[in-house]
Amino acid sequence: MAEASSRLDNAAIHIFAITIQQKAHRALRSVSLRINDNRNDIPWEHASQDAFKATFTSPLVISPSDSLNLELHSSFAPIGTPFISGKNRLVCISAQQLLHDHTNGGHQQEWKQTLDKAEVTILLSHQTGATRPGPIAGTSFDRPESVQLTPTTEDILDICPRFRVLLIGKSGVGKSSLINKAFGVDDALVSHSAPGQAEIEKEIVSIVNPRFVLHDSRGFEPGETSNFDAVCNFILSRNLKPDLKDKLHAIWVCMATPASGSRILETGVEELFRRKKDGDFGEVPMISVFTKFDELVDREVMKLEIANSKLSKKLSDREVFESARQNANKAFEGECVVPFQTSSNVRIPYKAVSTQPGYETTLTDLIEITFKNVQQHVSPEAAVSTAIAQKPNSAVKIEGCIAVGKLRYWRSLASSVNFPGKTLKACLDVIHTDIIEVWNLNDPKLNLKSKEFKALMSNLVEESVQGKVPSSPNKGLATSVPILAAIAGIVGALSGPAAPIVIPIVGAFVLAKWAYDVYQASRSNLERLMAYIIDLTLVMQNIFWLADAADGTHPTSRRLIKLAFRAYSESDTNGKVHVLIQEHVKQAKSFIPGGQDATLEAIEDIIRQCTFTPDEMIKWRQELPPFGPGKKDEPWNLQ
Repeated sequence: MAEASSRLDNAAIHIFAITIQQKAHRALRSVSLRINDNRNDIPWEHASQDAFKATFTSPLVISPSDSLNLELHSSFAPIGTPFISGKNRLVCISAQQLLHDHTNGGHQQEWKQTLDKAEVTILLSHQTGATRPGPIAGTSFDRPESVQLTPTTEDILDICPRFRVLLIGKSGVGKSSLINKAFGVDDALVSHSAPGQAEIEKEIVSIVNPRFVLHDSRGFEPGETSNFDAVCNFILSRNLKPDLKDKLHAIWVCMATPASGSRILETGVEELFRRKKDGDFGEVPMISVFTKFDELVDREVMKLEIANSKLSKKLSDREVFESARQNANKAFEGECVVPFQTSSNVRIPYKAVSTQPGYETTLTDLIEITFKNVQQHVSPEAAVSTAIAQKPNSAVKIEGCIAVGKLRYWRSLASSVNFPGKTLKACLDVIHTDIIEVWNLNDPKLNLKSKEFKALMSNLVEESVQGKVPSSPNKGLATSVPILAAIAGIVGALSGPAAPIVIPIVGAFVLAKWAYDVYQASRSNLERLMAYIIDLTLVMQNIFWLADAADGTHPTSRRLIKLAFRAYSESDTNGKVHVLIQEHVKQAKSFIPGGQDATLEAIEDIIRQCTFTPDEMIKWRQELPPFGPGKKDEPWNLQ
């Protein structure tokens, strides 16, 4: 018995595959692996709705003293409700346990057990007579990239996984529609209790967009203090939470845009603002949201229509609406903003909004105000979570991508301290994951994380490096034809219902050869990494725009991704981007590891030059031909 124990103590365990099958009524969202306390960022495949699998081309080698720790991230949605609750579970498997159950020596054998409602299957073998095993010669684990790079967004979301907002306002002011539009959900999330009531402590989360959590409070009635006290106590208690994820990140105080001559603020709201001014509520941003702005515009439309009926040369309906919108803005400033600021006696950010068609810019403005205040007053992590959670504003998505990149992997690309010894593919993987995560699109089939999409982007980079860019790259970015108009034209030419989207790049869906090179400080690597970051960010902007134009509720399809990709790759913007990148690379000076360079600023500058505003997106969306997901998606490769 002692001899057998000694052989096991000297055994090396080779793991070839791990499969996790969820057995509980929870959707398995992701899996991560730690050996002892060390994270192993291995590629997990979504084998089915409730299963993840990791397959190792070269075996993962562990010793008898090691422990496999599987972190299972799952969620649960009660039948008939839009709410989900998340749960993280840790499944621990000792190497000794694997050895004890494994009897076939060097032969591969399946080890299978159900642990904490998850069936774990491990394909393994073991070799005896070895001391603590080292890496197998010639496998991926004796190369530097065996120490896996971790996406920055993963670290950020560990700290602040959701944007947490408190919504204050009476029933009927439009809170539900505001939340639905702001966070891209289609369920009425607020006021599920009795009319006019709300449970402020209750966390409301949507299964459609799990990146925000809502607390709802009814408004303040005259002479009633219990709800006011409950709101104040709730804000104070959340401020005292030790972890950022549990604190409030923003407060939206909602009130209907008042009619002429009516009271601007309720007594309870005035007192709330006073306490905010006195510093009672700390740094959490408080923003006044005047809802139903469209009703003020309708009032001005009625006035103009009466006046218009008396004119010999009548205004068109469009002209009447635009004039009414301008008059409503002036009326809002005079009738609402000035009295609001006078009565509250404190500078509270504010925005008049409407969720009706034609008023989309009011929501994008509210999101921008919220993002900037969270960024300034709460924390960078909470600001990134805000950018991820919100749905209307592409510019905030761009700022979120930049904020994530600046924290780690975009810094000093010419002499990165993160990438030495890693393949460029490993570097691209974390860059790609970070950018995709911020856009937070509906992508249940993981098309945006697929090897085909990554290959497509890598080959676009290679085309640019070889000088195969659109024919007019030297035109200024401010051309006579707006960028979005040009893209709309390309989309229109490609989006016919019977026309498949063909990518005119040879081998487009096979990762470019350069991606398998090991990172080193060089101008060619700098150019490729810069190009991948900027190209992917701008292609994602196109995907975001097209997905929104196609209703925004449909899953991201391969066809839509290819359409957005071709629209970018054939635009003058693509050519200009790569001219600017090449100009920067030629002037780059620092290639010393850890040295300083201007690459980060160059990336920011090029992205900001080449993005379009949310207002432009809304305007040019009307020029897009109708297109949708179709009954059946098309394959990646149609060459």
